[in-house]
Amino acid sequence: LIITSATIDVEKFSKHFSNAPIVSVSGRTYPVETRYFPLENQSDESTDQLQLNGILQALEKIATDDAKQKQLSGDVLIFFSSEREIRETAVAIRKRKFPHCEVLPLYARLRQSEQRKIFSEHRGRRIVLATNVAETSITVPGIRYVIDTGFARISRYSVQSKIQRLPIEAISQASANQRQGRCGRVSEGVCIRLYSEQDFNGRTDYTDPEIKRTNLASVILRMLSLGLGD
Repeated sequence: LIITSATIDVEKFSKHFSNAPIVSVSGRTYPVETRYFPLENQSDESTDQLQLNGILQALEKIATDDAKQKQLSGDVLIFFSSEREIRETAVAIRKRKFPHCEVLPLYARLRQSEQRKIFSEHRGRRIVLATNVAETSITVPGIRYVIDTGFARISRYSVQSKIQRLPIEAISQASANQRQGRCGRVSEGVCIRLYSEQDFNGRTDYTDPEIKRTNLASVILRMLSLGLGD
């Protein structure tokens, strides 16, 4: 039995399975600079508008740095918590008409032909707008910058309503670090977090395991039907 993950508490798993051996496999990574740009609401802006403004300001800062260097310094990966946010942000970024930039959405329900676009050769800069599918499931090539909004949809079972929900929650430190690592694969990168360092340090170390967040009734019934015993 081999248990693999980029974000679990390996010590806890090892102890549960009678001190099972831990094998760490580290990919080749380059140094990543982390910048904190906490969103400050100076008016009556909604949370969505505040986040959108923060993303646009971060992209403008990247474009300004490129103008000083007189070259495009790499692709950008932005993490969101929902498809709606991706669609609305894509429209806003295209309206800004950043030079030599192509905007690509990436989420699990997107058609495979659309998802494959991120792997094709291209000129200029790509701005990839993704849910947490790009955190561990897919490695987007050529990323130099990551903009992390700090949120994700996390599946949780509601005991009161008896349904599985997908609330938007602040991600754990492990998930934030996993997102940060997306921009250190091909060269030195920059991770821009749209929240404060104090906020990051106050987050949980790891995301709650799914076994604590889901209704186990169907799992138990399946095990009984397979004759796995008590």
